[in-house]
Amino acid sequence: MDIREELKVFKEDIDREIALRLDEVIKDAKDIDPFFVDMMKYFKKTVLAGGKRIRPIMMCLGYKAAGGKDYNKIIKTSVSIELIHAFLLIHDDIIDRDDLRRGKKTVHARYRDYNKKFLLNNDADHFGQSVAIVLGDFIYSLGNQILFESEFEAERIVQALSKLQAIVGLTCVGEMQDIYMEYKSEATDEEILDMYENKTAKYTFEGPLHLGAALAGTSDDFCNQLSAYAIPLGIAFQIRDDILGVFGNEKKTGKSAHSDIVEGKKTFMVNCAYRNATHEQKQILDKSLGNQDISIQEIEMFRDVVVNTGALKEVEDYMQNLLSQSKEHLDKLSIPVDVEQMLVGLLDYLNKREN
Repeated sequence: MDIREELKVFKEDIDREIALRLDEVIKDAKDIDPFFVDMMKYFKKTVLAGGKRIRPIMMCLGYKAAGGKDYNKIIKTSVSIELIHAFLLIHDDIIDRDDLRRGKKTVHARYRDYNKKFLLNNDADHFGQSVAIVLGDFIYSLGNQILFESEFEAERIVQALSKLQAIVGLTCVGEMQDIYMEYKSEATDEEILDMYENKTAKYTFEGPLHLGAALAGTSDDFCNQLSAYAIPLGIAFQIRDDILGVFGNEKKTGKSAHSDIVEGKKTFMVNCAYRNATHEQKQILDKSLGNQDISIQEIEMFRDVVVNTGALKEVEDYMQNLLSQSKEHLDKLSIPVDVEQMLVGLLDYLNKREN
């Protein structure tokens, strides 16, 4: 199985459904408010500008793993989790002060600049953030509506909606943990990894698998078996994200190549670097993290510390161990062969991703 080709087909099908749904919203809004239409057109442009569609793909695979057969129905419904993801990203970009996402301006940055160009240029930052918050809220509502109006049995829809609210709730807990740790003097490895589980693993992998399985009418026991595969994979995914946040190629990631350094993120990798660093190396880490005016030379010094302390290798080894755990649990699952091949392929693909 060519995993990249399979993922490409999934993504094309999901993107087509996203575009169709957003076009419906834009059409209906034309007689209501032109500024809202502008917002939705820009959102459509940004959401279709990139993204791996991991969450809707996992939702489709959870459905198929549990015996679901109607591919078209689950593809249409999987748009719900991708829009929930987009809602969370819009708000996350405000929190992280990111101006770039998938190579385009984030929503709050776009409307901050819109204010400066077309309006009174009065408190443009607040205007941009306000627009982004409200747009994010609307997209969250739309994601729920898509699931609510899907063609599945009513009982299964209610079960899936309940799971979706739990996913968002845990993601918010993880986001709060992330924010709180950013302002703490230090965080333990256990605190960071717990945050990774709540903020990434449960909503990127476990939750979407459970959503799809619920729509196929599976048992809680089967969902627990899926969790054993999904949680270590999700934590490994976040660790890879941390590596890309420091060493990534901006053209491939669509984000600033040193965004995590500027934001002062206390990642598992940063913790490993501090633990192994000399006094001089700790000074470099201290000076770099959270430095809004960091220079290219200082970024390179930070990266050198992460490599020379062995932190990069330590987290890469930890990530490989997590992926091995995920594979072991997957081997115990009784699921269709094509789904198993996809889930195995995802382990390797996500391990080597560059964006």
